[in-house]
Amino acid sequence: MRRWRRADPWTTRRQVVAGVAILYGSLALLVLSVGMVGALVAGRLAVDQAGSMGVAVAVIVGVLLVAVRFHLVGIYHGERGLLIRYMLRSRLLPWREVTGFYPGPTVLSGPGLEGRQWTLCVLTRDGAVETPVESRGPVLMRQLQSLTGPALPAAEFDLVVRRLREAHAAAQAGGGVVVR
Repeated sequence: MRRWRRADPWTTRRQVVAGVAILYGSLALLVLSVGMVGALVAGRLAVDQAGSMGVAVAVIVGVLLVAVRFHLVGIYHGERGLLIRYMLRSRLLPWREVTGFYPGPTVLSGPGLEGRQWTLCVLTRDGAVETPVESRGPVLMRQLQSLTGPALPAAEFDLVVRRLREAHAAAQAGGGVVVR
């Protein structure tokens, strides 16, 4: 089975932002596409003039793809290991390479913010891997977090670390298979 379970909770804010972007983007794409096809069929729009509308369709599709990807950013666990989804890429870490988890200081910290912002790090045989899951920090950092991944309250952040440690222990005990 290839089912991935999300370790970090989908916050309401992330669901609303991504959902609204996907909804409005889909509606805009539908209206623009129907209008363009209708104008082409009726002869009010020449094929060579449709290029600018094609660019608009491509931009809307791009926005939709970014909104969907934004919604998927986070850390997932399954029988194969950990799947870490960043905004632009994903990374699969097999359970045999994972050695632990810990909260590490966020790289984006500025002067006076050191130690007030944490990111979930995965320890592997080759070193630490920073994930997009972070604890909620000062207001300045919250604005930057909206671009990087989920920013969780301390209790939820601790819950994610606990879930991942349990999944790792189950995988180690079961020979790589997470039993739930």
